[in-house]
Amino acid sequence: MSALQCALRPTTTGARDESGYTLVEMLVAMTVVMFIVLGSMALLRSSSGLVKTSSQLQDVNEEARQAINRMSRDLRQAKQVVTAVNPDGATFDPTRIVAIRFQADFDGDQCIGGVALPNRTISSPCLPYNSSNPEDVSYCFAPVAGAAGQLYVIDNQASGVTPVTSTSTSCEGGQPILAGNVSGFSLEYRSNEYRYDLNPSDGVTSWRELDSGGAAVGNNNGKLDVELANIDTVILNVRMRTPEGHLQDYRTQVDLRNESQ
Repeated sequence: MSALQCALRPTTTGARDESGYTLVEMLVAMTVVMFIVLGSMALLRSSSGLVKTSSQLQDVNEEARQAINRMSRDLRQAKQVVTAVNPDGATFDPTRIVAIRFQADFDGDQCIGGVALPNRTISSPCLPYNSSNPEDVSYCFAPVAGAAGQLYVIDNQASGVTPVTSTSTSCEGGQPILAGNVSGFSLEYRSNEYRYDLNPSDGVTSWRELDSGGAAVGNNNGKLDVELANIDTVILNVRMRTPEGHLQDYRTQVDLRNESQ
């Protein structure tokens, strides 16, 4: 072979591989990408749901805080609890309204809604009833089957309003307060008359123990009536429900510092 023929002879040394991906390789790559995309979308939806749930819980917490603070503030100044509807105990019925009626001297004139408190010596006439600052008040919860109920405040001296009694079946005449997603509400009543505590280990004297404690503190009729004179503490139990159905419980103890003064 001449030198010229050798120079013109084709060679495969260093030849470029122009073959592409196989079909199997393409399918594998597409499957991997699909799983990555689906995983990212699921993570995004989960994060969005968590943000929404957190936002709803925050709104519910704020509503509950404002409602509980309002009730606690008023109850602490109560001169007397007048009526308890559906209190805690064996006879508590979650399908019935729950209410507490109390009187407080918010303006400090030794009167309740323009009427002098008993056994008080006042130096000036009672201030007239003021609808913007009622002193004979009820807080009332009206449950709704299968849905969130509502908490109401009732001015028992307002025109056309029938004051709450132990046999009331509605919160008629009430105005809604901020907590509009209430799933449950109950009130527990306690006393500082510890000598009537039938179970000293719990350190609590319930209204039921007062009821069975004799004529000095109760009448043994299974109802919270005359025992109210010795109630010093009210415990608020509130259950809130978010629009998505998440439940959140709140519990606050309120000492009636002005009771029986």
